[in-house]
Amino acid sequence: MNADELRQQTAQQIETAFAQTPYPGDDKVAVYARYGHSLADDLRGKHWREVPLEVLYAHRWEIFLLTPETFRFYSPVFMLAALYHPNEVESLSDNLIFSLTPQREEHIHNYQAGEYNDYFSRRAAAYSAEEKAAVLAFLRAFAILYAEVPLVYDIDLNRQTIAFWQRA
Repeated sequence: MNADELRQQTAQQIETAFAQTPYPGDDKVAVYARYGHSLADDLRGKHWREVPLEVLYAHRWEIFLLTPETFRFYSPVFMLAALYHPNEVESLSDNLIFSLTPQREEHIHNYQAGEYNDYFSRRAAAYSAEEKAAVLAFLRAFAILYAEVPLVYDIDLNRQTIAFWQRA
């Protein structure tokens, strides 16, 4: 399978998996703490399919602040932008992968135990089984398509991130 076919197949899986994901509601599209105009302000009232690259680029450092419900609903546009437009959205790809990576064993334990008392485990638990499979497909495709591109963060994409989502 060539790179374009891999992108298309992965994009189709993402779009199908998130087709029925409910919009969290205008009052729940939120960030945890931010002063001034935020990513949530630019997302509120928009379906993930309607979010332009300019918004993703402008707020590429804010995806960490999104609530789990907001992160879940908009993650398809983050994944698609990372697959198709990594240069245009710059560090959004790195920030997305970091957000999908458990940073400590405690995060993995909390998720597996159903104790969603940290940001990562709450975020991972928000996804349905089909959505988790799409996240895994994205991570695998990204690892293949951009294997030679170093990540900003010290993350082992295959052994740390992908390994978690294979079991999630």
